[in-house]
Amino acid sequence: MHERQLFVCPSRTFGCSVSARPTSDPYPVASAEASLAALRLDTAILGCCGLTADGLTAYDLADAAMKRAIIASAHRVIVVADPAKFARTALAFVAPISAISMVVTTDDVAEDDANALVAAGTIVHQA
Repeated sequence: MHERQLFVCPSRTFGCSVSARPTSDPYPVASAEASLAALRLDTAILGCCGLTADGLTAYDLADAAMKRAIIASAHRVIVVADPAKFARTALAFVAPISAISMVVTTDDVAEDDANALVAAGTIVHQA
C-alpha cells in the first residue's frame, strides 16, 4: 500500500518557521511560544546556527526563543547541522547539549568536532 511513498507518517506532522525582521513585532513570537507550550511533540527536528559541546545557538533572538519552546515541548530533539555549524557559537543561546537527543550531519564533519559532542553525551549520526 505504501511502497510508492517516500515516507509514511501515521500521525500529524507540524512544521513551523521563524522569519525575523528588524521591524518585526515581538508579540507574534510570544503568541507562537504560548501555542507551542500547549503541544507535546514526539520528535522535533531543528536546524541551528552554532553547535558546540556547550549547546545549541542561533543568531536571532526570536529564532532562539521559538527553538527553546519547541525543545521544551518535545520528547526527542534531533538537530540537523552541516559541518560549518560545528564548533561555532552564535549570539543567542538555545539549549544545552544535554537537551539534544541526536545530531545528524554529513560524513565530512571534523572528527574532533563530532567527538566533542559524543563526549558530552549526544549521539552523532554521520550520513
